[in-house]
Amino acid sequence: MHATIQKPMKDILATLKPGEKVFVFGCGNCAMKCHSGGPEETERMVERLRKQEVDVTGSACSPDGASLCKLSLAKEMVEEHRAEVDAADSFLVLACGQGFHTVVDATDGGLVHPGCDTVFGGETVRPDLINEYCSLCGECIAETTGGLCPLTLCAKGLLNGPCGGSKDGKCEADTNRDCGWVLIYERLKALGRLENLEAYAEPKNFAKWSRLRSLDVGPMEATFHSLAGSHTVSQED
Repeated sequence: MHATIQKPMKDILATLKPGEKVFVFGCGNCAMKCHSGGPEETERMVERLRKQEVDVTGSACSPDGASLCKLSLAKEMVEEHRAEVDAADSFLVLACGQGFHTVVDATDGGLVHPGCDTVFGGETVRPDLINEYCSLCGECIAETTGGLCPLTLCAKGLLNGPCGGSKDGKCEADTNRDCGWVLIYERLKALGRLENLEAYAEPKNFAKWSRLRSLDVGPMEATFHSLAGSHTVSQED
């Protein structure tokens, strides 16, 4: 789940040149759940742009539950709206950064404007709440911390216990949030695994968190590429 929030209209308008014709793309998955780029938001954006006298040639949103970041789907959307797409000078994308770049590829390098800011990857706790629980570091250690990621939940990203600055279970960096290590302690206590806290966590290999990363996927094997090198995992013994 990629959490996104729409850019202010003034920021979107600032990217458009006078007379620029625009086609709007929306996403029926993550952006729809965030109310930043689903079918309703895509149609509303078209209306808002036209009120600002922007020439909108058309719009399209991926189906309910389907992500715009799937290239084959984005290409299908382009073909379904070929005349409107060809009439546009640029494309406004109401989706995450992945969906944004997918439209670049689907339109063969077209001029694309991001209509949303991607803020984090997280869990949909409720229809109106998305929390960040994973930092996408490429080296998960949540097995030893009861399924809770200290890199994400701790404001300082500490891997071997709290900093000592928390008070009443709250983080010293942000008193509105729970101390990540208090949460981990309570979780391990409930699981009967407090002994996990005795083990030392080695420093992370942040090369796995480097940019640009890629993933080659197959039915039985996947290879992850980063500055740390290539790491292949097979689903066969």
